[in-house]
Amino acid sequence: MGRYYRLILDDYSAASFTSFSKDYFGKMEDIAGLFKAIREDDSIADSFKDFMSVYELYLSGDKKVTHMVAYQEVPFLVPAKKLGSETTVLYNHTWNHTNTWGCIYEMRCEKAESTHIWLSCHGKYSRCIQTRFTNLEYMNPLGKYTSHGGRMWGFPHQLEYESPITESRLFVVEKFFKNKAEAINDHLHFIQNPDPKFDSVVDDLFGDG
Repeated sequence: MGRYYRLILDDYSAASFTSFSKDYFGKMEDIAGLFKAIREDDSIADSFKDFMSVYELYLSGDKKVTHMVAYQEVPFLVPAKKLGSETTVLYNHTWNHTNTWGCIYEMRCEKAESTHIWLSCHGKYSRCIQTRFTNLEYMNPLGKYTSHGGRMWGFPHQLEYESPITESRLFVVEKFFKNKAEAINDHLHFIQNPDPKFDSVVDDLFGDG
């Protein structure tokens, strides 16, 4: 099964003159994959040395280690409890994505395969999503759908692209709930009427643009 953990990272979709954080969730093997990808990416590895050092401290046994996110010191990894899970598959799906500036991107994909989990973490309840898109495209200024072609502006290696697949590595939050009862009720409603929300996933494609 494996336990899920929350990893708070910088929110790359926030306006460039601001600093905000974003919750990501994954099992240890998912998180290890993120750090491996960053370590092996020569274009960014040096700028993430401190981040990598925190990860190594955690692996060495310091479970209380912290790191800096959006100018705040936060716990590195926090255990989360899974309350439920579901999967969805959408074909030839179209939707609108609104970025941090209120600009709308018209999106489409041939297929969206998603896993949804309901989590409790540090007193917060959420539904989270991990998605695999086939032929993800957006409407360009000329009015034509085009592939992003691997140009991604969110947190490094949260999304990975190998044509025609765009895949999220860690789970991101679809929606928060006030309490456990509200989260469970959402899960029950989702079973009957699935409503995947890709906003937070696509934020890691466009960043603040």
